[in-house]
Amino acid sequence: MKLEKKSIYILITYLIVYLLPGVLNSFFKLTHMEIFNIQIVDYLIGACLLGYFAFHNMPTNLPEKKRRSVGQTILWGVLGFIVVIILQSVILRLTIQTGGNANSQNTSALLSIVKSYPIYALVIIVAAPIMEEIVFRKVLFGNLANLLSFINPKIAQLLTAFISSGLFALAHSDGHLILYAAIGLWFSWLYHHTGRIQTSMMAHILMNSLVVLPILGL
Repeated sequence: MKLEKKSIYILITYLIVYLLPGVLNSFFKLTHMEIFNIQIVDYLIGACLLGYFAFHNMPTNLPEKKRRSVGQTILWGVLGFIVVIILQSVILRLTIQTGGNANSQNTSALLSIVKSYPIYALVIIVAAPIMEEIVFRKVLFGNLANLLSFINPKIAQLLTAFISSGLFALAHSDGHLILYAAIGLWFSWLYHHTGRIQTSMMAHILMNSLVVLPILGL
């Protein structure tokens, strides 16, 4: 029951963190700068809280039954980053060739904020990847697979990989559902392959850093 309870705590905490800036804005009519400041503090605290729930006395789930070494985790984190960049390039190229729009309104809006308010990069590079990997990969993929393991452990993980990746895509809904679903499936595989959520976290952080750091002139 502990795994299920901690999963619920993580999901509730993530929902509160996600909704809090909007709720405060509806009550106090905040300026853009105030909203950004609240989001930075809110998301960083949220990442710390979710990290505590995820790593402090959390029972192992199905993907974590066989954990790879720290060295292999780092190696696969870097390789996972390289593959996800290639994956994005292929899918976006196919999108253009089929008459679609490769531009992401969500990404453009976030980068616009970073240009005007560089410290906001902490949200995109650090807080968001940590929280999303804990929620979508560790809880909605790994922990949920435990609940469905009565079917068959392998089938349960396959099913929850698609569920978590679909929800991950919807959470980033900006017209690129296939792209985000593919990224979600790849990150789920990284987590499953190494048994460590730090692998997909690393790949996710590096992926976001590649987009954000050039805006900061780094």
